[in-house]
Parts: sequence; C-alpha cells; structure tokens
Amino acid sequence: MRRLLVVLAAHDLAPTAAAWTTVGSVAGNTATPSLLVTQAGTLLAAFDPPGGAVAVSRAGAAPQTVVSGDPVSDRRPQLVQQPNGAIQLYFPNAQGVGRMTSTDDGRTWTGPIQTQSHTIGPVNAAAVAPDGTPYFAQDGTGFVNVFRGLGGEQVANVYTRCCGYHESLAVDSSGLAQVAFFSNADPSAATVFESLGAGLAPSTPTVLKPVAEHEAPLVADRSGNTFLAWAPGYPGATTMSVVTFRGGTPSGDGVVFRGPFTGPEPHMALTVDQDDRLWIVWTQGGKLHAARSRSHGLHFGATVTAGEPGTVYQLAAAGVSGGVGHAQVFVNTGSTLSTQVVRPGLSVRVFETTAKKQGKRIVTWWAQALDDGFAVPHPSFRVGGRTVTGDAKGKAKLPHGGRGTARAVGYVPASFRIP
Repeated sequence: MRRLLVVLAAHDLAPTAAAWTTVGSVAGNTATPSLLVTQAGTLLAAFDPPGGAVAVSRAGAAPQTVVSGDPVSDRRPQLVQQPNGAIQLYFPNAQGVGRMTSTDDGRTWTGPIQTQSHTIGPVNAAAVAPDGTPYFAQDGTGFVNVFRGLGGEQVANVYTRCCGYHESLAVDSSGLAQVAFFSNADPSAATVFESLGAGLAPSTPTVLKPVAEHEAPLVADRSGNTFLAWAPGYPGATTMSVVTFRGGTPSGDGVVFRGPFTGPEPHMALTVDQDDRLWIVWTQGGKLHAARSRSHGLHFGATVTAGEPGTVYQLAAAGVSGGVGHAQVFVNTGSTLSTQVVRPGLSVRVFETTAKKQGKRIVTWWAQALDDGFAVPHPSFRVGGRTVTGDAKGKAKLPHGGRGTARAVGYVPASFRIP
C-alpha cells in the first residue's frame, strides 16, 4: 500500500537582502531597467542614470554610457535581439525615438539612428518577432502607439481612449504581436490585452477588471504561449494571476497567487528563459517573491522570498539558463538600481508505503524532491541529524519521523515534516 501525506513548499529561505548588489544610480523612481539575455548567454541591463544618459551594464560589469546629453527626463530604454545576433536599443530623444545597435554581444554600440517615431516620451516596451522584426511602444494622452520595423516604419494607435499606461509587448512563436497595458478609461480601471493584426489593427480587447494601477507584464515563450500577469482588486489588489494566451485568446483562468497586498503592491515582472521556463516575480509584504513554472504556466513550483533592498518602485527580471537556471532580479529603490540572483525553490512530497512482515504492519516513509512537479535528481534529505541522498527520481527512504530539510544544487532548500 502507498499513501501520500503532504506536499510542502519552500519559502522564506531565499538569500537575504545582503545579497543585493548596486548596479548604479537611476534618474528617479520611474526608471525601469530593460533586461536581455543574449544568444551568447550574456545578461545586459539598460537603464537611465541621472544626467541625461542611457547606460548598459554587461554581465554585471560597471555600466557603460552609450547615450549622453539626452534632454528627455524619463527615458526607459528598451533592448531586443534579432535572430541574426544584432542587438537594438531604443530610447527617446529630442526628435522622438533613436536606435543604437550592437553586433558584438553588447560590448560596443553604434548610432544613434533616428526612427520614425517623433513622439517625445519614454519607450515603455519592445519585442522582436521570430523573423527578426522589432516592435516598440510609447503612450500618452489618447494613444498607445505601437511601432513595427527596425526604424518603426509602421505605426498604429492601438488604444484611442484616455488613457493607457505601463504597456508591454510580446510576439509569440507564430509571429502574433500582442500588447497589454493598464487603462483608467473607465471608473473600474482595467488591465487590457490586445492582439494585433497584419496592419497593427487591434483585436477586440480582453478587459480584466477592476484593478488599481499596476504594471501589465507580457511575455511569450517558444511554444506558442503568451503570459500576462495582472492584479485584480480595487482600490488595492487582492490577488495576482498569471494568465496564458494562445493565438490571442485566454487559455483557462490562469494561476492565482493570494494576497494580502498593501499600497502599490504588487509590482510584477514576467520572464521566460532560453529553456522555456517561466518566472513570475512580485513584491508583497515588504518582500520580493518569485516562482518558476516548467509546465508552460499550467502551475508553478515553490514560492521563494527575499528581503527588499529598500522601497521598490520598479521591478524587472531576466530568466537565465544553464544548469538548474535562475532569475536575475533588478529593482529601482528611487535612487539606486540593485540586483540579485533568485533561485528556484524545492517542494517535497512525503508519502508512506506499508507492508506486512510476520503479521506485523511495517510503515516506511519516503520523500521526493520536486520542481514544479518534476523530479529533482539526487537531492539530500536531512532528518534528525542523519542525511540520506535521493535517487535519480528525487526519492529517498527516510530513517525516521520528524522535521527535515531537503537540498539540491541550485535550489532554495525546503523544509518538511513526517510523523
């Protein structure tokens, strides 16, 4: 016989706030870094430091100033990489939006070249299609403008109502472009999702409400899925959900993360790594929270938390592959851009098997380490001063009852209990 007892997840075991590293100063609390993991596996972070500059930090090195003397106070530069390896950096300037290019993995940059956008204001989002076509977006009173093409040769106002904010862009593996944003056009403000046709004409929007003003992060994987995070509730968020879209249509109700949330919480960020693993990162209760899905958003693994380096105004994350993988998280604390690594958490499935021997019932307890329901090979389980190692399926026979800790290389540990 076999009986499942419980599944316990890891939490409050992530690195402490001391693990935060300062990247540089930022130009106020609206500066949101744009993150890109290049085809070579290098992490680039573009942001706007004080003094009219645009800077890029490459692989954790000191930021390199690539634009100076920019008169636009709120720049929010955006990074994308085309299939041919060219990296494009879009940023606002006195004429609208300019473009810088790197063809050596972000080491050096050429430009600027002016795009067809002549709207002065931050570039809030960018994405690239599988065929290499870039997209970028800006907003303002009565418009959310989406530009398509290396120089933004095609443009459409995809939301003529007043107003749309915090837009994000994603292009799925079929080439379908999609946009999401916060809208205060109605008294019950909403998170709005639209797919865009061949001429950038928006579809009938999917309107999720009511909602207070929050980001509307949108990201696509390589398997035809697009993911949207939103935080329903007004005047404050009550929950947070990650909803999957396929072909521009919601696929199910999404995965819900419970509150409570206070003030501007949650700040949210979504990212997909090069192995198609989805991360959701958010703020809640004065802490940073993160969870990873290996099931294309059907469910998530254990939530892990870390202390914040200060008040978080903006949040960004990049999923990094290699080994178990991790997320590199960046936060704007109002004057400083800080970063740290967040690793996935383990879950532990504890179960018993029973057998009869000489008329007696013999109970054996087992544990299995899991990552979003997938077995984690060769973990270690420590119970009552003894350590046992799991097999290739993450399972191990436990010596006796009590509280224990599961560990595996690259994961945040998990606590568990057996009777």
